[in-house]
Amino acid sequence: MLLAPYLPLYTVLLAKQSLWDTLFRRTNLAFLFLRLFYNAAFLLPNSNPAFSYMTMALETEPTKLPLHEEHLQKGARMGDFGGWLVPLFYTSIMEEHTAVRTKAGIFDISHMGEFIVEGPGALDYLEKNLPRRITPIKLSQAIYMPLVNDQGGMVDDIIVYRMSEQKFLIIVNAGNIEKDFAWFNARVTPGVTLTDLSHDMGLLALQGPLSQTILLECFGAFYKDLRRFHYKDFEGGVIARTGYTGEDGYEIMIPKTKLKQVWEVLFHVGARHGLLPIGFGARDTLRLEAAMPLYGHELTDELTPLEADLEWAIDLSKDEFPGSEILKKQKATGIQKKRVGFEMTERGIPRQGFEIQKNGKTIGMVTSGSFIPTTGKNIGMAYVSATEAKTGNAIDVMIREKPVKAVLVSLPFYKRKG
Repeated sequence: MLLAPYLPLYTVLLAKQSLWDTLFRRTNLAFLFLRLFYNAAFLLPNSNPAFSYMTMALETEPTKLPLHEEHLQKGARMGDFGGWLVPLFYTSIMEEHTAVRTKAGIFDISHMGEFIVEGPGALDYLEKNLPRRITPIKLSQAIYMPLVNDQGGMVDDIIVYRMSEQKFLIIVNAGNIEKDFAWFNARVTPGVTLTDLSHDMGLLALQGPLSQTILLECFGAFYKDLRRFHYKDFEGGVIARTGYTGEDGYEIMIPKTKLKQVWEVLFHVGARHGLLPIGFGARDTLRLEAAMPLYGHELTDELTPLEADLEWAIDLSKDEFPGSEILKKQKATGIQKKRVGFEMTERGIPRQGFEIQKNGKTIGMVTSGSFIPTTGKNIGMAYVSATEAKTGNAIDVMIREKPVKAVLVSLPFYKRKG
């Protein structure tokens, strides 16, 4: 790679916030430098189409978010993410990452998909097709799980909200909207209606330790007792206490026609609390630090929930669901590979697709990796042979065909207090 000799310079600049701020962040050179090095050096050689979001030239015109103009007004640097034109960052990934960990940030994630499943047969339909028990879910409660195919692989990971006895809201990943809808639709039975609301609804995520303070000042004490993985109605949509950062926070799903108004109210109130807009660059470092899997990286149609360390998110005691027989057999015989976390002990930033070796022998592959501002460490997630998946195990990550030392660590890398 042409830019490989300059990677140590990039690492130093990214690691030293004061130098970054002084030399780059406040000028257009910051944007050009970051995009040039991050694209050419890190993403393009081993990128995944679902996550190659920083691209210098786009083959097709990406879809704009409903708040596109608002992002530009706040200085967003835009880029392609799975066919969507999204804010990559506004000031810097480091500053935005730190804001969510210490104060609060807001993400526009209106690219996500939303389905409604309803009708007299809705509950039985979901019980038959989803890997967790749906009947015990209480009204206004949400539950996370992978969507499993007939081979035991993961179609996607989703959140299911119970809106009434026979009505459910399902949130799916943006890149999988069409695939997931086809998966659900192929299994629809009489008495079940499946509706795609993705074109009508917008989604904002308010995340960080001050998110509750900001939300209550904006929308009132009605939401004070909102518990984790529960929701309350809001302006034709919902406010749910969920998120993808490892911090306390909320996800606000509302009709796109009301999205701008809610965005403006949140910033009007949140400004005095240090609220910042957050781009997709920091969204990725935050979720990685919290060890949250990403479809196309830690989750694929070939990998199973057991291999992904998501056994807690399925229920193998259920009689039957797609892939259940294969997963029960895998549970009995044991997995051959497992999702793990690691920290680099020598200089180097791991990226998806980098090979992992032990004593010169390939034992796995990196699925995600980055420098993390919170700790100043280079970390990653990977799949390795189950026999090697032991905390403290020393490994080599192959970076530019050279072994760079790392060590397996327990997940998550970061866990908030309280």
